[in-house]
Amino acid sequence: MATMLNRKLRRDLWRVRGQALAIGLVVAMGVMLLVMMSILVSSLSDTRESYYRHYRLAEIFVPVKRAPERVLTAVSALPATWKC
Repeated sequence: MATMLNRKLRRDLWRVRGQALAIGLVVAMGVMLLVMMSILVSSLSDTRESYYRHYRLAEIFVPVKRAPERVLTAVSALPATWKC
């Protein structure tokens, strides 16, 4: 029984070989793009991290026009890894 089903499957796939090939190519391109984009995001993240570390930049910038003196002392008391 399994051999008859296998023959039917092969025959059906042969009839729609163009469509099956197109579907396979679309799936392969999707997987390829997913892998490329995940590698790109990882690379950009690593590049940003090393750039910020090399130039000693903060991860967050906040514009301040006025702040109380106690905020200045609190910021200066932060560990060196957290200072801008």
